[in-house]
Amino acid sequence: MKLQHKIIIMPIIVMLTIFIISLVSIEFHLKETLQEQLEHKLRTFATFALSEATTNINNNIVFAESLDKVAKDIAKMSSSRITYISTNGDVLADSSIPFQEIKRMDNHLKRLEVSVALKSYEGIIYRYSDTLNKNMVYLAIYNKHSKLIVRTSMSTDAYLKAILSIRWTFLAIIFSSIIVVVVFGVLAIGLIKKAVNNERALQESRIIARTREITLIQTMTTMLNAAYTLDDAAIILLNIMPKLLPSLSGAIFLLDENSSLNEASHWGEDWHHDIATMTKNRWLLQDQNSNEDHSRCQPSNYNFCVDLIHDGEFIGILQLVSEEKIIDEQYQNLTKNLVPQLSSALTNIQLKDSLRNQAIRDPLTGLYNRRFMLEAFEQVLNRAERHNSCLAILMIDLDHFKNFNDTYGHEAGDKVLEMVAEQFKRNLRLEDIACRYGGEEFCILCPDTGIREAHVLAEKLRHCIAEQQVIYQEQALDKVTLSVGISIYPNHGNSSNELLQQADKALYNAKEQGRNCAVVTRIKVPYYQG
Repeated sequence: MKLQHKIIIMPIIVMLTIFIISLVSIEFHLKETLQEQLEHKLRTFATFALSEATTNINNNIVFAESLDKVAKDIAKMSSSRITYISTNGDVLADSSIPFQEIKRMDNHLKRLEVSVALKSYEGIIYRYSDTLNKNMVYLAIYNKHSKLIVRTSMSTDAYLKAILSIRWTFLAIIFSSIIVVVVFGVLAIGLIKKAVNNERALQESRIIARTREITLIQTMTTMLNAAYTLDDAAIILLNIMPKLLPSLSGAIFLLDENSSLNEASHWGEDWHHDIATMTKNRWLLQDQNSNEDHSRCQPSNYNFCVDLIHDGEFIGILQLVSEEKIIDEQYQNLTKNLVPQLSSALTNIQLKDSLRNQAIRDPLTGLYNRRFMLEAFEQVLNRAERHNSCLAILMIDLDHFKNFNDTYGHEAGDKVLEMVAEQFKRNLRLEDIACRYGGEEFCILCPDTGIREAHVLAEKLRHCIAEQQVIYQEQALDKVTLSVGISIYPNHGNSSNELLQQADKALYNAKEQGRNCAVVTRIKVPYYQG
């Protein structure tokens, strides 16, 4: 049975059960009450008829005719049948039978109500009357002083009609109630169906949205775990976060090795540089006043941030902003659920980035090491060959650096190396690759750079380094100079080994020419167009 059928049938069954039980109970009590009332009425009439007969006897009125007159008068007044019977069972008078036909009536001594009355002075019987063709109730009273039996009788149709009327009333109520229940049931089924469909659609939309969120989070986590650098992570976050948190803008800030808060990635139209500046300033304020409680952002309906925590350590901040849409509890809960996975993935990326930097960078200068340079050399050389472009190699050596270390010590020499690396970072392009080749020797790869541009760059670096003054332990150190050897692909070779050898020869020539100069290798290739 379907639910909508149960909604209608079950109330009807309950209602019918209640109505039937009520009807049976009411009929039972009503029948008893009506019977008692009927018996009381018959008893009253019989007693009155008996007293009237006794009065007539005392007044010496003609007995038979007086009884007939009394019977008919009382019957007319009470709408009942009055019968006077002698103790031997002869009918003396009957309100329903003419006086002349009384003698023809049967002896009533065997009538049950009469025989009971003779024994106990009162008898009452319910039975069917063959004469009247009705269900009747007979009540007989015997008076031993007057030697008379008065029998009163009435049809039971009166209270049967009352019971039947109640039955029809109940049937009408039941029928009306069933109609009402069916109508309201149909309406309720319609409303329930509509509510169920709405709830189902809402739940389906929530499931779809939740599934989409889980899929995006899993995709983002997988991609972040596969990323090697924070730059790769920034691109991934820029693509996925707007889909995961639509209509919201935001940014992720991460702590670096110096405990400075830096913006790793941001997305959305509502994100502005001023917001990042304020967040960093609040972090600085908290860092400077570590004993005071400062919030890292100002939470509001349009601004929400969560700390990125990994293994109990603070690693950064995820901040969301919106100029129009309120950041409600749904977005806040989603963000809080996202933070653990995001924190773990970003921590892994930082670790991988740190390990990678340790593997490819010189720890003192921060420049790439020789191993990375040799790997990168093949890539940039292949790119230059594929694009039919030039590649410049600058081999650089600090002049008389051994004497410098002997004079000032290796720590002072490290300061000079750090200064040289810093000048390289400031004066080179992003695509240029600078590495510490070994000791005080450096190598720089410059894609898309010809002889003239390479020589200009070498001279620029040489002059910048020569102008720098390094202070160590409050002492001004001697200025250092550079010797630079330059080779160009394809003019001076087609392989990395050949180009490095030619640059190294040019560096040797620069030292022979008195150092503090830049020299291009003297090998010439006929097809070179300078």
